[in-house]
Amino acid sequence: MTVDRDDRVLGCLLGGAIGDALGAGIEFMSWPEIESTFGPEGVSDFTPWYGHEAPITDDTQMTLFTAEGLAEAAANDTDPVEEVWAAYRRWYHTQGGDLPEGVNPLFGLLAVPELLERRGPGTTCMGSMRDGVPGTTDEPLNGSKGCGGIMRVAPVGLAAKSDEGAYRLGCATAALTHGHASGWISAGAMAVMVRRLLEDEGLWEAVDAGRAVAAADPADFEVVDAIDAAIALAGQAPLRGTDLESLGKRWPGGPGEEALAIAVAAVLAEPDPNEALLLAVNHGGDSDSTGAIAGNLVGAHHGASALRPDWRERVELADVITEMAGRLAAVGGNQ
Repeated sequence: MTVDRDDRVLGCLLGGAIGDALGAGIEFMSWPEIESTFGPEGVSDFTPWYGHEAPITDDTQMTLFTAEGLAEAAANDTDPVEEVWAAYRRWYHTQGGDLPEGVNPLFGLLAVPELLERRGPGTTCMGSMRDGVPGTTDEPLNGSKGCGGIMRVAPVGLAAKSDEGAYRLGCATAALTHGHASGWISAGAMAVMVRRLLEDEGLWEAVDAGRAVAAADPADFEVVDAIDAAIALAGQAPLRGTDLESLGKRWPGGPGEEALAIAVAAVLAEPDPNEALLLAVNHGGDSDSTGAIAGNLVGAHHGASALRPDWRERVELADVITEMAGRLAAVGGNQ
C-alpha cells in the first residue's frame, strides 16, 4: 500500500509523541517495577503523568521547537542551525529561562499554554542553554553524549533534501547542546534514517543508510557498533522489552547511541508499528526517549494512518503536532 508523503510527515511527529507518552510514566522505573505495576507484558497503553492521561515530555517539546526553527528558516531563507538555536532559546524560556531579547512572548509555540510546563528537561540541555552560547561539532560545549540531541532531531530528516544535508544538519543541531561525538553522530544518523523513510525506503534500508553515514565519519568510535548490535538483536525476533536492555549499560537508552540502538532494534524486530512502540518503551531505561525515537521511525515508514486511532486522538497536543507537521510538509526538502 502506498503511503502519502504528508501522512509520513504527520506519522513521524505524531508517532514520536505517542512513543514519548507511552514511556513517560515509566521512564524512571526498573523492569521489575514495571512488571509488578502493569503485569508481565508491561504497559499496553498510555500511563498518566504530569497531570495528563497521555503526556508528552521534553522530548516532544524540543522536537516541536526543532520543527518550528526549520520552518522559520525555510520561510525566511535563513540559516537553519541559527533558527533552530533561536527556537531552543524560546523553548528554554518555557522552562523558566529569560525570554530572548526582541521575541514576542506569544510568538509561535510560545502561545501554546501547555508548552509552558517543565516536563523533565534534560540536565545537559538546560545547562547548555543557560549560558546562551551554542556549541558546534568543532567547538563543543561539553562532553555529553546523552540522548537529548537525538530525541529531538526527526524534523531534520523531514526537511532535508539529501543524506549529506540531513547528516550535517542533524549533527549540527544536536551539537548545539551535546558536545560528545556519539551524542551528535547518532543524531545525524537518525536524521538520515528519517529522510530515507520519507522517500519510501524500507526500514532495513533506512537503517543501513544511517549506519553508512556514521561509518564515514572519522569521529565515530561507537555509534556504528551500537547500530550493528541493534541489527543483530533484531535478527533474534521476537523480542521482549527486557531483551533491549542488553543494548545499554547503566541506564539503557540514556546515551545517544544506546537510545538509537534500542529504537532501531524495536522497529526492525516488530513489523506492527503499534507493537513496536510498546516494545520500545517496556524496559528499565529511558523509555520515553526510546519510544519517541521508535515512533519517529515507524511513523515515517508506515504513516499516521497506521497508528492506533485512539492513540492519535488522545495523545497530548495532537492538534499542535498536526499543525506543525503541515508546516514541515510544506517546506520539506529545503534544508
